[in-house]
Amino acid sequence: MNNNGKKRLLRYGLSLVGLVIFVILVLKIGLGVIIQNFSRVGAWFLVVCVLGAGWLFLQALAWSLIQRTFQPVPLWALFRAKLIADGLNTLLPAANMGGEAARAVIIKKYVPLRQGIPGVVFDKTIEFTASLFFLAAGLLISIQRLKVPQAVRTPSTVVLGAIAAGIVTMVVLQFKGVYPFLKRLAPVIPGGRKWFMEREDILRELDGNMRSLFGQSKLKLVAAWCLHLAGRVLGAVEVYVILRALEVPTNWAKVLFISVFVVISNTAFFLMPGQWGVAEGAHLLVARMVRYSSAVGLTLGVVRRIRKVLFAGVAVILILAGKERLKRENGANGG
Repeated sequence: MNNNGKKRLLRYGLSLVGLVIFVILVLKIGLGVIIQNFSRVGAWFLVVCVLGAGWLFLQALAWSLIQRTFQPVPLWALFRAKLIADGLNTLLPAANMGGEAARAVIIKKYVPLRQGIPGVVFDKTIEFTASLFFLAAGLLISIQRLKVPQAVRTPSTVVLGAIAAGIVTMVVLQFKGVYPFLKRLAPVIPGGRKWFMEREDILRELDGNMRSLFGQSKLKLVAAWCLHLAGRVLGAVEVYVILRALEVPTNWAKVLFISVFVVISNTAFFLMPGQWGVAEGAHLLVARMVRYSSAVGLTLGVVRRIRKVLFAGVAVILILAGKERLKRENGANGG
């Protein structure tokens, strides 16, 4: 079995492990209890979906500000791409990268890949910095307002440090360019030199386009950062709405800690496709930390999971509709 086969086997294996963990958690709490709690959410689930869609819309709006450096892309096209990317991250065993990698491909009708790829990477970098601020500020507030165990503080700080290091690495590579890095790396990889020579002009152009993103309006970058931060805040509002629908007493300190802890846990286990099992387990664990029952914690995770699966279904419909439209266009051109 080659390396690609081994990686594919690992991804599918992790997907299976995540689904097994998810099923075990549901069975441990009781499927009947989860269904009963979900019924209590009732019509508030529509609000949860609106908040989730709002989060993706804000991300699409931030992306549009970045992509406009090259040429404007219709906001609906970017929002559609975000919906599809989010759905792919939920459904595919690609460690949450399949959807992000597809974004530039989805919008290539409006912008070439040599401009789309830098736009996606730069937008993702801004999203990471906004998320790091939200997580760091949220963790600090939680520590001050709640009795956060030391066993949680230390690993959370380590994860935040890893995120910060990753952001610095991304910025350095984007600013200096991947061309010189790959030029040094290619000779030591079998077949690397030929691959590099065939794509040398493309890599130079990608680096040039990436650097141009650093020279755009600082106000535009701040606006994109604020939109991504607002998206994270909507995620916390989603937690608040679900807890209120479940009729459990809550406050913003608890809501913020739950939101931060779940994101940090998902980041720590980023290799788990779609964070199946991990996200639900994190919701259950953090609920116990803030004195909620395990059933409330798991219900919170399941409600958010159902919302993501619903959005994934919308993504599948959009993909199929796009393929059908492309087929019709090709048929019309052929005729």
